[in-house]
Amino acid sequence: MAPPEDGNQYLPFVDLMDIEKINQVTYRSKALPYSPNSYGRAYGGHVYAQAVWAAAQTVDKGFVIHNVTGWFILAGLTNVPFVYTVELIRNGKSYCTRIVNVTQADGQGICFTCTCSFKRAEDSPMDVQDTIDLWDEYAVVLKGTKEQDWPEAPGVDVPLYWKRMRETGINDAFPGLDRRKVEMGPYNDMRHPLSRRQLLFYRISGSLPADADPNLHACAHLYASDINSLYIVANHLDVGDKFTQAASISHTVVFHVPDHELLMQTPGENAKGGNEALWYCKEDWTSRAADGRGMHHGRLVGPGGRHVATTWQEGMVRLGKEATKEKEFVRFDKPGAERPRVKL
Repeated sequence: MAPPEDGNQYLPFVDLMDIEKINQVTYRSKALPYSPNSYGRAYGGHVYAQAVWAAAQTVDKGFVIHNVTGWFILAGLTNVPFVYTVELIRNGKSYCTRIVNVTQADGQGICFTCTCSFKRAEDSPMDVQDTIDLWDEYAVVLKGTKEQDWPEAPGVDVPLYWKRMRETGINDAFPGLDRRKVEMGPYNDMRHPLSRRQLLFYRISGSLPADADPNLHACAHLYASDINSLYIVANHLDVGDKFTQAASISHTVVFHVPDHELLMQTPGENAKGGNEALWYCKEDWTSRAADGRGMHHGRLVGPGGRHVATTWQEGMVRLGKEATKEKEFVRFDKPGAERPRVKL
C-alpha cells in the first residue's frame, strides 16, 4: 500500500504538533499536514502553529507566545516534512523575540517565515474588553444549542464542497481539532456583507499531558485561527462560487490573556479520570476586499466570554476570468445598506 500523501485523518493535537530536534535551533515535522480537499497543498494553520512550537523550544520556561505574524511565501507540500530554523533575535527579562524560517523541498527556498514574541506573565490592574455573550448576541441561531450540537465544519467552506457533502456525506477528516460550524443564515441573510459573521466552535482532539507547556495550548489556538479564513471572506461577499484563487499572504494573532486562560482542557482530572476539553469560539468577518485581496478578521472567545485573542489576515482572493471579462465587480455601500452585487 502506498504511503499517505496528506494528513487527512483524525489525529490527536499533541501528535500533530510533534517535532524532531535536529540541533539547538532546527526542528522537523513528523505528522503530515491536512490538505483541503486533498488537493496537494498543506493547510496554512499547520506550519503557522508548528513554527511557533519550534520557536517555543528555544525560550526559557515561563515565556509564552503573545504575538506572531507569519508570511506565506510558497504553498506548503503535504508529503515533505517542514524544517524549522529558529533565529534568536533577543532574550529580555520580560520579552524575547524569535524569527522562524521554514523550508521543505531542496532548492525551493523559504516557504514560510514568521516573527514570534514571547513574554512572561505579569500582574496588571488593567483588564478591559467588550462584554461578550455569544448566546445573547447570536440568539437567533444559538438559542437552545450547545457547541457539540452543530455539525462538523466542512473541510473546504465553499458552495461546491457543501453540495458534495449533501450528495455523498463525504467530508475530509481534520486532524488536531474538533470543529463545529454554526449555520448563520438567520443572522446573516438580511445583513450587509461587512456586518455578517461566522461562528466556529473548536476544541482539541485527544488530550494534552497534564504538565504540557502553555505554548502547546496556545498553538492549538494558532492552528484554529486559519480555519476556512479566506473562504469566509468570499462567502460573505457572495462570491464563494466565483473565486478561482485564494491563498494566505500574511496572518497575525495577538493573545490578550495570561497562559492559564489559553488552556485547551481543564486542569486536573474529571469524574471519568481524564481532562475535559474546553470549547472556544472563533468569530469571523471581513472588512475589505480590493485589488485581488481580501481582509479576514477573527476574535477568539473563551469560557465566560473572555476575549482570548484577535486575528487578522491578508489573503489573495481572485475572481474567475469570466467575471473579469464580463466586468462583474462586487461593490457594496456602507454597512446597513441592503444592496446586492452591482454589475458595472
